[in-house]
Amino acid sequence: MFLRFWEKIGEELARAWAARVMSPALAFWGGGLLAYAYRHCWQEITQWWVALPWPTQVALLGGALLGVAFSEMLMEWFQDKVLRLAEGYWPRPLERPRFALAQRWISGMEQKEERWNDLRAKRERDPERLSPQEREEYARLDMELAHFPVDRARAMPTSLGNILRAAEEYPRVRYGLGAAVCWPRLWLLLPEGVQKEITAARERLNGAARLFGWGMLFLMWAVWAWWAVPVGLAVAFLACRGMVMAALVYGALLRATFDLYRFSLYKQLRLPVPSLEEEEAFGKKVTEYLFRGTM
Repeated sequence: MFLRFWEKIGEELARAWAARVMSPALAFWGGGLLAYAYRHCWQEITQWWVALPWPTQVALLGGALLGVAFSEMLMEWFQDKVLRLAEGYWPRPLERPRFALAQRWISGMEQKEERWNDLRAKRERDPERLSPQEREEYARLDMELAHFPVDRARAMPTSLGNILRAAEEYPRVRYGLGAAVCWPRLWLLLPEGVQKEITAARERLNGAARLFGWGMLFLMWAVWAWWAVPVGLAVAFLACRGMVMAALVYGALLRATFDLYRFSLYKQLRLPVPSLEEEEAFGKKVTEYLFRGTM
């Protein structure tokens, strides 16, 4: 029994080690090695390596693997900061461009909202009057507006930031529940399967954020090789696309969770279930009660 126990522990450690080593961190350091070899003579590097005694080679390889695993761990620690930068939470010196870009988003969305209202009015008068192109445009605008904050003052300078802001804003707009206050309590009441789905969606978002961080860091190898710039920018661009797609799924799950399980929160707090007409005002009281202890 103990042998099986230690075999299981060994398997888990091996999987964790493989996940650390076989990661974007390995590609990052491998790319750095190729960039260094591009600048210097690869043959000289190979000769230097062959001249080393094998114990030194083993030690260097082991140290390199440890370095890759440790760098991956560091990126996991900083993934939240990378994600916040991608959302548009920029430092104070960048406040001016941040608010300027947010204002551009607001102006663009106002124009799209006007167009959506025109198509909606036309659709309500006679659905058959909309051409196939207009129907497609109506659906696209409807989706874009749904993933933009209702409170325009909360607009962010990036698409990712606006998608996540809209998802965080949803329970307050719909039910009067503050997401930051109510989410930790609601999370504890969710079924295990729901928690796993949300955790997986969040991990996809975090994984894309880590990849974005590695792509931006890859630019520093440009001191040795010019091609590090297009490679790093391409990885960062693909990671941005991945973050946006993951944020859409994560935001949809957050919305669905409040839609389906907010009554469990009311029940556990021993509060009555409000009517649909009263729920927004009731939700604000619940948020106030959880945050300040008053209702």
